[in-house]
Amino acid sequence: LSPTERVMLKLGVESTGSRIRARKKNVMRTNGFRGVLSFALIVSYILSRAAFAQDLSLVEQKVHKLSDTVWWVEPVPGYGGNIAVSAGEDGILMVDDQLMPLTDAIKEAVAGIQKGKIDFLINSHYHYDHAGGNAAFGDESLIIAHHSVKTRLLERREAGFNFRDEPHPAEAIPVLTFKDNVTFDWNGEDIDVIYLGNTSHTDGDVVIYFRDSNVIHTGDQYVNLNGYPFIDLPVGGSATGLRDNIAAMLAMIDDDTKVMPGHGQVTTKAELQAYHDRIAATIDIVEKQKLAGKSLDEIQETGLPEEYSKFTGFMTIPTWIQQVYSSLID
Repeated sequence: LSPTERVMLKLGVESTGSRIRARKKNVMRTNGFRGVLSFALIVSYILSRAAFAQDLSLVEQKVHKLSDTVWWVEPVPGYGGNIAVSAGEDGILMVDDQLMPLTDAIKEAVAGIQKGKIDFLINSHYHYDHAGGNAAFGDESLIIAHHSVKTRLLERREAGFNFRDEPHPAEAIPVLTFKDNVTFDWNGEDIDVIYLGNTSHTDGDVVIYFRDSNVIHTGDQYVNLNGYPFIDLPVGGSATGLRDNIAAMLAMIDDDTKVMPGHGQVTTKAELQAYHDRIAATIDIVEKQKLAGKSLDEIQETGLPEEYSKFTGFMTIPTWIQQVYSSLID
């Protein structure tokens, strides 16, 4: 048996051609599915690394119940991304795993929800503060991600131009990858893992939509920190793609949907709409100036109108302008 087949056999999963199905009654339905199967981000990478000089054992994983089967595991303080957990009769599915030093606390938090192994682990994207704990789970959890996540992890990339000194261990690499979307029939509901068609925060972002629970995990395509997003330009990320992907999310959900961002508090469709509108408006402002022949330096010097310049909770205004400018096709 190949390593992939051994892992799938261990997890009770069979492969038939390009279709993967979980034994018992559950089916993973796929489209484009392939069988080979902290608060800080890139620009603030050095600041986030400084967190390792602190005692990360002080980070608490707070558990919030969002539905009968879905929980939010929140790192406090936020030295990692938000985690979603589906737990019930079929087992446990988890979205993201933060950083390796936090994985013992994550396992303890999940065990407090439901005992047993984590059957499936989904990476929302490749960044170290979301997929950095993969190696602690890969021995018994089937790791699933967009195919670009596997590519980035294999090249030792942690975020942007930052790389690990050593390769990731084999158990940290996704075993099952896909190009478009995957649907789990799990714990009484469809759980859709969706690539929205555009490079965005990175080149492999997915959203995870727990349909009946009406909870969506956006990954870092939405960061609820009262500021502008980070675009991982070195891997082909795109500000315009992020804008369009947020619009696609808004079309999927309703006013009662619980929106779990990559970082920050769980919120509402109205807040996601406001975020989209701010992103779209500022892209339009930069684009008009670029088309008028202004240089990046000139646009950064002008800045954004007052109504948009007050959002400084994450990326700086000059950084956001630069990312938008670089994303616009001449």
